[in-house]
Amino acid sequence: MGKSGKSKGVTIKINGEEKVFADNGRMESEEAASEEQEQQDESFEWILPDEMNENKIVLVPSPPKKKMPKLIGFGASSRKGSGNRPIKTFLIAVICAVFFGSILGLIAVKTITREKAAVPSVETPISTKAPVEDKKAAVKENGNQLKTFLVQGGVFSSEDAAKQIQKKILEKKVPAEIFKVEDSYYLFLGSAESLASSKELALFLKSYDVDVYWKEINLEGSVKNGGDEQTLDKMKNVYASLAEISAAKLRGKEATVNREALKKNLNELKTAKVSTELSKMNADLSAAAESIAEFELSKKEDKLLQAQGSLLEFLSSYQSSAS
Repeated sequence: MGKSGKSKGVTIKINGEEKVFADNGRMESEEAASEEQEQQDESFEWILPDEMNENKIVLVPSPPKKKMPKLIGFGASSRKGSGNRPIKTFLIAVICAVFFGSILGLIAVKTITREKAAVPSVETPISTKAPVEDKKAAVKENGNQLKTFLVQGGVFSSEDAAKQIQKKILEKKVPAEIFKVEDSYYLFLGSAESLASSKELALFLKSYDVDVYWKEINLEGSVKNGGDEQTLDKMKNVYASLAEISAAKLRGKEATVNREALKKNLNELKTAKVSTELSKMNADLSAAAESIAEFELSKKEDKLLQAQGSLLEFLSSYQSSAS
């Protein structure tokens, strides 16, 4: 039996009708699959490497890191600190220490200054003797010397210059007497019983706007007859007591004078027969005592200044007795 020219197939009877499915159906399905594959192949996009960018290196930046907060403090540094951060911290600490130290030092200085006595540094420009002891005035030295402690208002080379300043001081109601010592003219404004007291008296008189110093001075006096020598010693004792009382009251203090002994000596001088040389000195002492008594009643400061003026006149007369 020979082969038919038709392709082999499969006969299937469906609803009474026979249908033959040849082998070309398989081929058709295979061709359809091939076409579909070709379409897929045609739709595929080929990506070829770019020869120009082959050797290029692409740098990708790293994400930014969060900054840590800066820490400022003494002895502390930040986690990400530069090499000079410890130096800055040290400088800040030094500056703060100097600032607060200066403030504390200023407070301490002011406190110490307030606690000190309100006594300015007043020089004694001319010293008649080297170390001076704090002794009472009117001490009898060699012969008829009288040691006293005075407030000095200036020293001048001429009497005219001294008188010009004396006039200005007297206008301020402050006593002022000119004394010639060697070749200079001294202007004295008050007297006290000791060097320390003369310092305090000088500060009081400075409130009258005058230049003041303090010093010890020895004045020479003399008497012609022997009877006057005993009277002169009594006068020096009275002078010392009156100088202490008037100076102490001007400074707001109380004197340590024996008032009964002073009163007795004053009464004896009033009744004593003195020479003409001593009469002026006796009158000066009486005037000083009266001014102090008037102050006790009136409490007027000018009475004490008048007493100081009378005592300066006594010293001037005492010095004149030696010439």
